[in-house]
Amino acid sequence: MIIFNMGLNKMRQTTIITRTFLCLGLAISPSLLAEISITPPLTPPATQTVTPPPAATTPTDTAVTPESPAPTQAEPSVSMTVLEDDVPPTQDGSDPRAKIKDAVVKVHVVQHTYDTLSPWNSDSQKGSGSGLIIADNLILTNAHVASDATFLEIQRHSETKRYEAEVVYISHESDLAILRTKDANAYKNVTPLELGDLPKMQQSVEVYGFPIGGNTLSVTRGVVSRIEKQNYVHTGENLIAVQVDAAINFGNSGGPVISDGKVVGVAMQSGFLTENIGYMIPTPIIRHVLDDVKDGKVDGYGFHGFLTQSMENPAMRRKYGLGENQTGMLVYKVYKNSPADGKVQIDDIVTEIDGHKIENNGTVEFRPGEFIDHTHYIDMHQIGENITFKIIRNSQEQIVSLPLDKPGKEYLLVKPNEYDKQPTYFIFGGLVFMPLNQNVIDSMDGTPARIGALTYESPEEKRREAVILTKVLPADINKDYHHDSNLLIEKVNGANIRDFQDFYQKIQSSSTDYITLETADNYQLVIDRKEAIERQPQILAQYGVNADRSKDLQALTQAPQPAATAPIAEQAPAVTQTPVTTTIPTPAPPVTETAPISSAPVAPTPAAPATEAAPTPAPVAPIVAPPPVTAPIGPFVAPPSAPVAVPPTAPVTGNTQP
Repeated sequence: MIIFNMGLNKMRQTTIITRTFLCLGLAISPSLLAEISITPPLTPPATQTVTPPPAATTPTDTAVTPESPAPTQAEPSVSMTVLEDDVPPTQDGSDPRAKIKDAVVKVHVVQHTYDTLSPWNSDSQKGSGSGLIIADNLILTNAHVASDATFLEIQRHSETKRYEAEVVYISHESDLAILRTKDANAYKNVTPLELGDLPKMQQSVEVYGFPIGGNTLSVTRGVVSRIEKQNYVHTGENLIAVQVDAAINFGNSGGPVISDGKVVGVAMQSGFLTENIGYMIPTPIIRHVLDDVKDGKVDGYGFHGFLTQSMENPAMRRKYGLGENQTGMLVYKVYKNSPADGKVQIDDIVTEIDGHKIENNGTVEFRPGEFIDHTHYIDMHQIGENITFKIIRNSQEQIVSLPLDKPGKEYLLVKPNEYDKQPTYFIFGGLVFMPLNQNVIDSMDGTPARIGALTYESPEEKRREAVILTKVLPADINKDYHHDSNLLIEKVNGANIRDFQDFYQKIQSSSTDYITLETADNYQLVIDRKEAIERQPQILAQYGVNADRSKDLQALTQAPQPAATAPIAEQAPAVTQTPVTTTIPTPAPPVTETAPISSAPVAPTPAAPATEAAPTPAPVAPIVAPPPVTAPIGPFVAPPSAPVAVPPTAPVTGNTQP
């Protein structure tokens, strides 16, 4: 789901830190290890949020170590563990796994990424991941393998030739991407892999891919050990995931997980500081994405518009008159202008979702003896569909049908992580301003309580976006502000700010001698406007900044850039696609590809307040021991020539992408 599954910020920071250490080849510090083992994840304030529970963490997706050198002339061989033959034999008596191996590919990628808090700086890194051919030229892989990509090549198992590829669709919240080779006939004769069903507990699986340590196809085997909603490391989206005990390592990202000859999932992330714990994206999520892109764009996951808390407390159950056999969740917040606004009320008790009984801890029995968080049934709906709830209001049962009218991220004041673009920024008088989003929060050294509280809010007409002073480039004209950072700017010359564009226009159009910026508690920063304009080129040159604003802001104004401001380096061009119609093998429905790459980021993961903790709603489920820290198994990238600043260590939990 996308929107408000809160409490993931610690886990996301952990993932980013862990991955960064790996990229730089550094050992994890004792303090970080202590945080991993001692600091439990924050209990999410609500169940009905669209992206967080207490599971994995999410890093950004350019992760991890140098790509192994390409083989010379030798044709790749296959290294595999000894496997019992549980794949049905073919009628002609040939190796039943040969067809599977033929449809597994290695994804070579060059990724162009930006430093979040110094977005005028960027770097390119090489890496690799895995993928599987699902139809004709279409290749399915992880979003964290393909995000921020400027150059992609596909190399099929048993071949040395690489084919240049492009991104057709990318669903960041699902951590899935669909690629296509530019040569339309590249894999025309390859039999696509077929999607199977959600596996059962203890069902045997085989993981195919190209993990680090070699260039040949690797096949490992294990069994399904857990099925539940997890936080996907890439963006923190909370969706159903399957845990397996097969070895899943960096570079396995995007490779198929096979059972009974069919694809039951895509390798996604692995347990960090644990043994034989890996996670895959199961076929219900894969099918959701394939259905989603039928209209030529990625919409993502919807949000029904209210938050609930568990009702396991006996006193609470007595207060609301629940009988011994009645179960449900208590509504404690309804978002304005959401599908639930006017239809669901605070103190309603939600007892069923789409006909499935909701237990007091928020779970639903989705198979005999197996329970999953009830929000899974929201995830399974497409944007534009309706979802039905049974509620108890004033001791009377009612049926409520809510339309999932738009992606959950639209209900977030703090937007999810962004990819494939330069972060928006504006520098004035040496002060660096940015819109507040999850990328910025993840890069902070601890999250101020006021900023953490904003992750629980939805946009309103008077404020559609928050503006933050991230840091100051010290100079004589901004003396006394040098240590200011992470300040939320509420007003410019006494006028409220609606969003970052409004803030930018107010600064640009100001004609007063002084520009006064105010925070919520009336703290002021005063800038001499003429002095700031005059000294701007010198400050930018002093700190090696080539432009005082991001490229998207340059496009908003026709005013010339300051004299000493050089144009910002070109961003990677957007991926363009030529129309193509492809039928995904059964049981997946046909998919028509026409539109350009669409990137629908996942729901932001709320930040954990740093000092004074903001009051948080009652948890949806009982507190449990922190899950194993996981790491994304995506592209293993070489460290940059110069070390990139590593975000300060923050409490860590959850999953990380390979």
